[in-house]
Amino acid sequence: MDQTDCTMDSGMVREEAALWGFLHDLFRPPSEEQWQWLRGEPARSAWAMLAGNIECDVVPALPVPETQAAFEQDYLAAFEVGLPHPPCPLIESHWNHTESVPKVLHENTLFYHQFGLKMSASTLETADHLRFQLDFIRYLALLFAKALEQDQHDKAAQIEQARTDYFERRLGWIPDAAQACREHLSEGWPVQWMSLLSACVEQIRSQV
Repeated sequence: MDQTDCTMDSGMVREEAALWGFLHDLFRPPSEEQWQWLRGEPARSAWAMLAGNIECDVVPALPVPETQAAFEQDYLAAFEVGLPHPPCPLIESHWNHTESVPKVLHENTLFYHQFGLKMSASTLETADHLRFQLDFIRYLALLFAKALEQDQHDKAAQIEQARTDYFERRLGWIPDAAQACREHLSEGWPVQWMSLLSACVEQIRSQV
């Protein structure tokens, strides 16, 4: 990236960071607190904005089950529980058929460590889990915006290259997962959520 490329609007990059932050929060575990958050105005507004600006066939209003119990049951059935596996596991290593599981985990961890991030020893999720990946690209977007605002062009170029590499190497599984979700579940809020996520990833991948 040359210096001209690094003069892009940092405000747009911060908006992208907010997009990844919303998607990260969208896929948090199905607790009572999470269900209440989904029913709140900030989450509904964020969904409506994305649905209106991303080329994707999703409903304009954030789809949420009527009860927390139904939300938890649907979430677990779609993303976490099933034989031999759930319809749409939220981990890259399930969908990546070209690299071994240890390599997938190692590369994700290397990306995180490169930018000073470490996983908590108490976490129950692996380094290739969707939420870790979304939080990482949100973090990179914030670093990129800050570098742009401080006219640190070399640093901005390095961060943008890391963003490009991460999108190309680690996030290609998400469209496959969304397609499988559509095939196995055909309809319902998990399909809507995965479709929007996939569309966002595809759009940003085409830009970085």
